[in-house]
Amino acid sequence: MRRTALIRRTLAPVLLAAGLAHAGPPTAFPEIDAATATYRLAVVELEAQGELPQFAECKMPEVLCMDPAPTWFRARVLDTLHGPSLPPRFHGATTSHYGPMQMASPQYGKPRLMLLMSDGDRHVMLRYANGFLAEDRQGFLHLVLVNSRPVWWLPCGAMDLKEPIHDAALARASRTPLEHYREYMADEDRAEYRVRGHHAYPRHSIPMAKLAAWLARQPDLPANLQCKPQAAG
Repeated sequence: MRRTALIRRTLAPVLLAAGLAHAGPPTAFPEIDAATATYRLAVVELEAQGELPQFAECKMPEVLCMDPAPTWFRARVLDTLHGPSLPPRFHGATTSHYGPMQMASPQYGKPRLMLLMSDGDRHVMLRYANGFLAEDRQGFLHLVLVNSRPVWWLPCGAMDLKEPIHDAALARASRTPLEHYREYMADEDRAEYRVRGHHAYPRHSIPMAKLAAWLARQPDLPANLQCKPQAAG
């Protein structure tokens, strides 16, 4: 897929006929060395997920694990924005305090941006390192910025790529009811929204096409892509 075509939701059906990189999901959570892993940033859609065995230490009587068991998932790849290209479909795993991931967003649909740590054909999504993408009227995908904090799992400088949301379809897809905005967002993130009628609208997004082009021009990105280390827990 050409970089100049990135990234349109309408291109995804081309990949439907392609097979999986391997036959089935992992049987245990992959132990991958973060220091030697390959990191990929990809736009994907989840197709399936399930529970993996709980970590062995969680079965010890003196250990209390607050997380549920880790999760495996199967994803269909719309595009790989950074790192070696992923196969059209792959299996991966992740952990969460909440259990399985949301398969689709009621607002945005299924496409999401995801940071993966890989070792061969084993893939782990870093904890919470993903975000749903919204579609503009031309079918291009955007990471909508819902607060003023940098996206920790993107490289430093990525936030400089944000653009004002002028597209009407993108604005409608990303709006939030006024009651929800007032309860959860108005105090800390008032500057990141504009209020109109019964909704609050995020002001900015990062276009995936712009992000992919920017990543391709960066000679000195950190190996793990992250602007700051992942928060504990």
